[in-house]
Amino acid sequence: MLLVLRLLSILVGAGTAWQVLEGTMTAPLFKVADLALGAALVIAALLPRVIAPSALLAANAYALGVFSIALASYLVPGRPVAPLLIGCMAINLTAILLLFPRGSHH
Repeated sequence: MLLVLRLLSILVGAGTAWQVLEGTMTAPLFKVADLALGAALVIAALLPRVIAPSALLAANAYALGVFSIALASYLVPGRPVAPLLIGCMAINLTAILLLFPRGSHH
């Protein structure tokens, strides 16, 4: 499972950063945050196994927060929501739920 979450985080992080650097991302308000979340996701995915789950949890939580703010900019009459944004948010939420520590049952 960790390998899949690492790969998905790299995909979302690198894809987001690529969109900013390529010029597809045109909202200046989100450029720095999107580059930061891209770096955070990729770096977290490449960390050693002992720290990767915690780092991936934090990076995906940050990414979901940034993407949630971006989603709010779509929620105006007549502007369709980008399906890719929703897909990335679903990946972030799934990673968070799978990585979130669960209480021990003694």
